Parts: sequence; structure tokens; C-alpha cells
Amino acid sequence: MLSVFNSRIASPIGTLAQSRALRCLAVISMVGALAACGTTQTTPPPPVIIPQEPIVEQPVEIEPEPVEEPVATGLIPPHMANRDLARVAVLLPFSADSSGARSEAIRLLHSAELALFERGSGNLLMIPKDTQGTAEGAREAARAAVEDGADIIIGPLFGPAVSAAGQVARQAGIPIIAFTTDTTVAGDGVYLMSFPPEIEVARITEYATRRGVERFAYLGPQNRYGMAVHAALQDNAALTGGYIAAESFYTGDVEAMARASARLAEGVFEPLTPEEADELRLLEWEPDPEAPFQAVMLPEGGTRLRALGPLLISQAVDPLVVRFLGTGLWNDPDLLREPALRGGWFAGPDLSARTAFETAYESSYGSEPSRIASLAYDAMSLAAHLDGGERGFSREAIEEDQGFLGADGLFRFRATGMIERGLAIYEMRSRGFREIEPAPLSFEPEAAF
Repeated sequence: MLSVFNSRIASPIGTLAQSRALRCLAVISMVGALAACGTTQTTPPPPVIIPQEPIVEQPVEIEPEPVEEPVATGLIPPHMANRDLARVAVLLPFSADSSGARSEAIRLLHSAELALFERGSGNLLMIPKDTQGTAEGAREAARAAVEDGADIIIGPLFGPAVSAAGQVARQAGIPIIAFTTDTTVAGDGVYLMSFPPEIEVARITEYATRRGVERFAYLGPQNRYGMAVHAALQDNAALTGGYIAAESFYTGDVEAMARASARLAEGVFEPLTPEEADELRLLEWEPDPEAPFQAVMLPEGGTRLRALGPLLISQAVDPLVVRFLGTGLWNDPDLLREPALRGGWFAGPDLSARTAFETAYESSYGSEPSRIASLAYDAMSLAAHLDGGERGFSREAIEEDQGFLGADGLFRFRATGMIERGLAIYEMRSRGFREIEPAPLSFEPEAAF
């Protein structure tokens, strides 16, 4: 059927084509005949060229696609995804070569964690970082903290680590609350949450001069700590009209300490008779106006201090006549067993304020905190407090003139990065430390920073 249908259509199309072809041939023949009969040939006129104006395509301005600026959100745990987080990086030597440093790092971390649970809000995020106990490790830990969006850094523990981390933090505009006593690394956004010997010496020197001491002596190690204590004693004694009348340094063991003690006081004091000693025990101590020196600073602690006290007594430097003075290293209950130190004075934090912290720590972790563990607790408590304020973690907020109340009592930071503490004065007794002047409850507004 299909082939038959095609043949029928093709037949008329073929006939029509033949008819048109014959007509075309006829027309061509007629044109050719007319051309042959013409006697002249007319030259066609040249074509008229109409110039066309060039087409200039207008450039099409393409709007650039908007580029979205990256948003630095920082570290966001899944369970805190919808919160306005405040991030607190904690830099500590968790993998240091020293086992003591590693143990201290854990105690400091526990203390910061305790403050986070007790004082922090639901938007405060703690980010621990390992400094490895080295300056380079601290630098890398600080960089990682910056990448995680830290708003403030707590730690590191050692001076070189604080110095390295501080360089990174300053560039990022992040404040640091560190734990070292090395005052050379403080300032420009680095604050020392510690017990620098300078503030302890200033407090005990001021108290001693109010009790009548004018002539001081120094007997201590010739290291960084000892020299810092010596300089502070010299400066603060001068501020109150006193001076250092005798000094002796040592480097080494007990033998070196014995030689230094002899250089300081050999042949200077006459030994007390038993009757004189009994009489002085019945009286409240007062500085002897004729003594070559009336108080001696001993910046030692532990077994070295327990050896140094008797060495002085062997040179007739009797604590019934000369008042022994100490630093925060004296805040050690084990030293109460040394009779030579009884009656000595030192400046320290408010012990009643620390009791609550120690109780909470022992209840949470089943062990006693170290002496400096409270520093991390106060640093994290400060971070929690600043997070709720309008000034945030700014230097202005950290340097609040009224100060803060922590586990070690009243404290505030100076613009230099140094800490100022409200310290009490304690006297060594056989049954414990006796508070002889309480810590202040507030700072004077006009106090010098």
C-alpha cells in the first residue's frame, strides 16, 4: 500500500516539472534571439557603492558577582552551635619533659575547670592547648588558639613560654593571663596572675618599717628570684626611710649557705644569755635600736629555708633580737616544724578566702590542690566575670580599678601587666600561721599603678 501511495504522488510532481522545464527553455531561446539581432552593445553602468557606517558594538558592562567575606566563627562544638560563644584558651605544659610540670598542668586545668562549672555561663567555652613545656610549643599553641577564635588566653606557666605566646597574642589583640613570676614578660596585654616576690616584699617591708625597723639585712641565693627580692627590699626600704645595712649572697648547697651566713654576721652579735632570752620571750618584740641590723630577709623555702634559719642562729643572729622576714615561699605548713623560724613574718594571701576553694577542689577531684592551682581558678573566674560585662575582654575591663575577689583574696591588674594583691601578714608559730594584720578588703582609689 505504502509503495502504491508514493508512486501516485510522484507521477504528478514529475509531469509538472517537465512542463516548467520546457517553458524555461523557450524563454532562454527568445532572449538569445533578441541579443543576436541587436546592432549595438550598451555598457552597463558601474554599480553604485553606498558606504555603510561601521557598526560599533557597545561594550556590555558585566556586574561582578558579589564575594562573600569569610566569617571567622572559631571553634564551635556541636552542642553549642546556636550560642554566642566566649572562648577561653588554656595553655599549659601537658606533655613537658618534667613530670612535675605535667602534674602541675593537670592541677591548673582542674582548677580552671572548677571555676568554669561554678562561675561560667552556658556560652563560655574552655579550649585547652599543650605548650609541651617549651617556648616554641607555647608559640604554636597560641597560634592554634587564635585560629580557634580565642577571646582570652589563660597561661602559660613558665616565663619563656609566656614571652613566646605573648608575641602571637599581641598581634591578634588577645589578652593573656599568665602564671609566671617573671616580671620581665609582663605588659602590653600580658598580665601576671601570680605572686611575684616584689609585691610580697613590698608588703612585708612596709609592715616592718611601721613596727620600727630601719636597718635590713639580706641573705639569699644569687639567682633571678633572689636578686628580684633583693632589689625589691632595697627599693621599698628606701621608700619608707630604711636601708639595707648588710647583705650576703650564695650559690650552691648548704656549705655555700653556711659561708654566706658567716660573712653576714660573724662576730657582729653577742650571744644571748639564758636569762636575756627568757626575758625577751616575755616581751612583745621591738627592734633593737643599737643592733647592726634589725630584720633579715630570707627568700628561701622548703628544706633550704629549714637549713638557713639554724645557720643564722649559729652566728648569734637570734630571732628574739632580729626579726626573720620571708616571701610567699614561707607559706608552707611543713616549715612550722622548724623552731628557728618561729616568730618570723611573711606576707601572704587571705587564708580564709582560700579555704572554700580547697574544699571544693578536694570534693571534686579527690586530692589537694597545689599552692598555685588557685591561680587558674581565679583566671577562669575573671574570664567568666568579664564575659558578662559591656567591655568584654578589653584591657580597660581587665584593669578595673576596684579589682576582683578570688580564691587568694583581693587582686587587680596594673597597666604594666603586674598584679596588685591585698595580702595579710602572718607570723610563724608552732601550731600554725597566726594572722597579725589582715588583708585589705578594698583598694585605695588613689593607689599607684
